[in-house]
Amino acid sequence: MISITHLVVSLLLIQLMNLDRNDAFVALVFGVFIDIDHLFGLREYAETRGFAALFDIDSLMNPGGQWKSLFHSPMAVGMVAPMSVGSRLAVPLLFWGVHLTMDFAEDNILGLLSAPEAVLAVIAACGFVSLRYAKYLEAGSVSTLMEYFRREVRSLRNIMRPSVC
Repeated sequence: MISITHLVVSLLLIQLMNLDRNDAFVALVFGVFIDIDHLFGLREYAETRGFAALFDIDSLMNPGGQWKSLFHSPMAVGMVAPMSVGSRLAVPLLFWGVHLTMDFAEDNILGLLSAPEAVLAVIAACGFVSLRYAKYLEAGSVSTLMEYFRREVRSLRNIMRPSVC
């Protein structure tokens, strides 16, 4: 659930900050996709705890971070901060910090796979949709919310469609 929450909160922040495509990509890398390090850590995790441990959700979700990389520690600021120097808005540092803050909140306040985390995801999703719809209306489009959703779905389909060169 936290990955979905990371994605929705990152998309909301991208909308709030009105980031262009390049900055939005960087934001998603540092706000969401740094969790790919978990996949690399799973091999070592399975070797030390046994293959069956991969199916023990309580063991996997333990906030001890046995299979998290350096990017999930405050020490990573030494790597992320220099990457932020080239960004006019310090996007890598901001979104990495939000990611770590959300991980901390999930581990210590909200709880793993909890109702409060789901509420956070829903609130962020509502904020995201509200911002997108407001921008849609500002652009002069006068339509219903349903028509707006149809437009967004068509837009997503176009993004997912393979391009012909």
